[in-house]
Amino acid sequence: MMLLNTLLDELTGRGSGTEAEQQERYKWLQQLRCTNPQAAEGGPMAGIPGYYWSRLPQALTVAGQQTDLLVGTMNAQYLVFAGRHAAAFGAELGLQYDANNHIDRPGGIDELLDAYEEEADGSWTTLPAGQPAPPLAGWDDVYFRVRDLSDGITIQSVTTIAYESSRFPGYTLLGTTLVGAGAIAHDDETAQYMQQIFADWAIQRDCAASCPPSSTPWPCTPRQAPPLPSGTPFDFGRNLAYLDALLTAYVRAQARAQDDGGDSANWACAAASVAYQVFSLRYTAGRPLPEVNSALEAAVAACETARAALAAAYDDDALPAFDFEQLTDYARTLQLLGATLLFGRHDLAARLAALQTAFDGEDGVYEALLSAIDPQRPAVDEWYFAEPYSTLYDCLDEADAAQQLEHLRQYLASWHGALVHEDWFNGHLRAQGLGGYYGLWAFEAAAVAMHLGLERSALAHWVMPPSP
Repeated sequence: MMLLNTLLDELTGRGSGTEAEQQERYKWLQQLRCTNPQAAEGGPMAGIPGYYWSRLPQALTVAGQQTDLLVGTMNAQYLVFAGRHAAAFGAELGLQYDANNHIDRPGGIDELLDAYEEEADGSWTTLPAGQPAPPLAGWDDVYFRVRDLSDGITIQSVTTIAYESSRFPGYTLLGTTLVGAGAIAHDDETAQYMQQIFADWAIQRDCAASCPPSSTPWPCTPRQAPPLPSGTPFDFGRNLAYLDALLTAYVRAQARAQDDGGDSANWACAAASVAYQVFSLRYTAGRPLPEVNSALEAAVAACETARAALAAAYDDDALPAFDFEQLTDYARTLQLLGATLLFGRHDLAARLAALQTAFDGEDGVYEALLSAIDPQRPAVDEWYFAEPYSTLYDCLDEADAAQQLEHLRQYLASWHGALVHEDWFNGHLRAQGLGGYYGLWAFEAAAVAMHLGLERSALAHWVMPPSP
């Protein structure tokens, strides 16, 4: 019974016990190893990665749910519960939702592809209720808490997660996983980085706790809505309140860091990222265009603040707000620039261009977009990322309207899948918690269509923004 209790404490993140207790528990679990036929290829648990399974001598109970089945991987072990209980486990154990794919998953998340079917007209539908998702396709939900085990000599942490995935529909994992492969030697820079991450997660958790679910239906018609696996409507009101609270918290954290000599640039960049999300979700939620326009202007202003903070931190006034050598920065620049052009805010487009002078004349897609407001921009026939942006460049470089349409169709078809490593990828399928979804929009594609005078009705696609 003592070993069961200490095992439950470890798997739920309450504590791991002494090193001697951990060793005793490990030897005990080895004796309980079993063969689980349900985990064989084609079985209902085949999607749960692990190299050993164990049957416990007595069921353990969490949030009213019982199981005696445990699976172990190289760096982790999890209780396996029948049914979907991640949200309930999160509430019981005080876990927070991983909206941005920052927590290690058992087996990784990169292979999770779209769990929707695209129709001939470019619309999208979810998989029918009760139909299992195809292999390596679907949704993914994680609730987590991180315990810092650093001791001044080494840096180490362990994460408690409640995990559901369409790779094993009908089951929930609850357990602990080590972040990375064990501890790393302590150094001040890494320790400070970890402290910032923990502080960021704490801010997100507190902001989420301050935003209860909406009690009334959303009054606007959304421009895009995520197909939640649960079938429940997306709570636009709560998510907007959360992002607004998060933006305020990051701005406050930046001000504190400036006063106490902390890393204000880190918080300024976090605020700029959320400011874009605020704009995007307001647009997605169907809010009136004047309100969306104001949010877009605030997003550009947040980028200017972030650039100033970066310049001060690195003592380099020429430092850009976005690093085009990083796909995350490059993709966000094109989205934001595309939005300013789509909304006819050439003043904001010029302000964005002023933040990126370090990359002037280096990227053909970026220069071609800016040529809509400045014909003197240089013509460049190379770009930083071929996927998915080469087809967008081909569209801008093509004179024939039919070919332009075809290139843009190819771009829209490949845009989401090509950006699988971005933290907002599949946000529409991770929208159970707060902040996971704020709309998935290729604003740059709409800006190109408008610039070239293409027929928008021929480009119907779920990531294509409707005309403002």
